[in-house]
Amino acid sequence: MTDATGTRTGKDARREEILNAAFEEFSERGYAGASMEAIARRARCSKETLYAWFDDKKSLFQILFATRLERVGGDAQAALARDPHPTNVLPVIARDTVKFTLSLAPLAQVAISAVEQGQPITRGIDETLAASRKTFVSYLKWCRTQGYIAFDDDPEEIASLFVAMAQGEWLLKITTGQVKEVTDAMIDMHAQRVTALFLKALKPATN
Repeated sequence: MTDATGTRTGKDARREEILNAAFEEFSERGYAGASMEAIARRARCSKETLYAWFDDKKSLFQILFATRLERVGGDAQAALARDPHPTNVLPVIARDTVKFTLSLAPLAQVAISAVEQGQPITRGIDETLAASRKTFVSYLKWCRTQGYIAFDDDPEEIASLFVAMAQGEWLLKITTGQVKEVTDAMIDMHAQRVTALFLKALKPATN
């Protein structure tokens, strides 16, 4: 929440600090190793304050993941409202996909590890991701009706293809040291290239 000048309120800023502390704790220690007490220490707050905002570790993790996902995906909705043409929207989705992959990879690994240890924590996360994917699939169908793209395959597969192209090998390149830093300019260039290749492959036939 922000005030009349657009500045984040103290309460929201404090909540963000706690979520950042939780991100660090989960990323470093995994789900099983993280604790509400340790997160409270990192955030320099009392456990009472932490529990006043989050019911337990599971709900904190789910809220953290959903918040980060929402932040990454917000630009796509704005681009869609501004100009729904795929040359405008798809680069934004590709860029969001890369940022999502890079920024949320630690949390995704934490969630996978928790499931393997018999602690399923992905229900809310799965629903959030499913909703985002459903929106993207609907958008691709709309693009087809408008004649921007043409395909006979399952729209779900087309969506998966685009996401895979956007994700590329960023994580591999970073972990192997091929890329030291991923800049916004690098992501933007990649997003434009992916969009161009995707639209070229799905270009409607001309008579």
